[in-house]
Amino acid sequence: MISNRGICRSKKRFNRNGSIDLCNNDSYILVFEDEFQGSDLNLNDWQYRDRIRYCNDEQQYYTEGDNLEFSNDAIHLVAKEETIFARAEDGTPPNEDLYCDDENRGRNERNFYFTSANFETIKKFSHGIFEARVQIPKGKGFWPAFWLHGGDPVTNEIDIFEFWNEYFAGIYMSGRNSRVHNMTIHYDHDADGDPSMCNSSYLDDDFSQDYFIFSLKWEPNILEWYVNGNLKRTDYRYHENMSDPVECDIVAWTPYLMNDLFPQDPMRIIFNFAIQSGADSPDATTTFPSQMSVDWVRYYEKSPLSSVIITNSNQYPLDDEVYNTIIGETVEFDCTYQIQASDQLAVIATNSITLNEGFFAGSGSSVSLMID
Repeated sequence: MISNRGICRSKKRFNRNGSIDLCNNDSYILVFEDEFQGSDLNLNDWQYRDRIRYCNDEQQYYTEGDNLEFSNDAIHLVAKEETIFARAEDGTPPNEDLYCDDENRGRNERNFYFTSANFETIKKFSHGIFEARVQIPKGKGFWPAFWLHGGDPVTNEIDIFEFWNEYFAGIYMSGRNSRVHNMTIHYDHDADGDPSMCNSSYLDDDFSQDYFIFSLKWEPNILEWYVNGNLKRTDYRYHENMSDPVECDIVAWTPYLMNDLFPQDPMRIIFNFAIQSGADSPDATTTFPSQMSVDWVRYYEKSPLSSVIITNSNQYPLDDEVYNTIIGETVEFDCTYQIQASDQLAVIATNSITLNEGFFAGSGSSVSLMID
């Protein structure tokens, strides 16, 4: 196994606020999951986005559900070689050309010769554990991905896995891309509109032969990637120097290197099965239709298991784009707490949940109360 890890870009910062403990022993609680056991995608949790990412050298057209299949308690993103005449963007005239970085990426309405599937969560998630049990496809030109994204432009993204045709250790991996696991962070720490990326990859067994559990632990000061529980990559926010990371304790008046790649904002969970272009396009050896299969996906949030009494709605302000959760041994609402139509709230307790007078969930809101 060959790997490539390390600090991609860092700046020297000084801590002046006393000693800080970056670690804690709070529990991880399961707050979101989908086991895909139905016959349709749950559109209360998921949405279809981006018919084609033409700035990303992809050539497939993402349909809204036509390339999703359900069987064996799993969802399958199916790539097909077929011709479809369609428009990439509704807000652009059909005969107008699409540009990316001043490069013409083709007419908006045109023939696409591959179709596939792409879906993401409606709500965004922050620090926690993200994991899914996935079997990827095998074939030249295939580009499956499980990733997190915070919005446009691409300044806030973590790729839990991507598999594509590429050189690895000086060897072109065409047709063997199902063995190279790519883990990448895209970031723009100084918000200057010029995002950077930090990639790490390794060569392993063929990931298309079975289901594997791909996991990301995202904490404020550490990122860890796992496959079937085995650690594959680690990034720390703070380093004493280029080689010594700080795991827990930040000491006052001590200079540290700060790794700027750490994402700042909540992000959506995304699954997609893209088709590469150019020299990496499918060829006669590529089998269609082929599928990327997802058995389940889960998100765990870190939270102290203590009693929570909410006496003011400002204690837990709701965000209509973020997956809002309140976790505790007991949770009690002892105030006027209103959940509007566009809001979502999940309350998870190990003992009891008490809703006193003033708790209100409006029509169209999403409220989940669970004793676990």
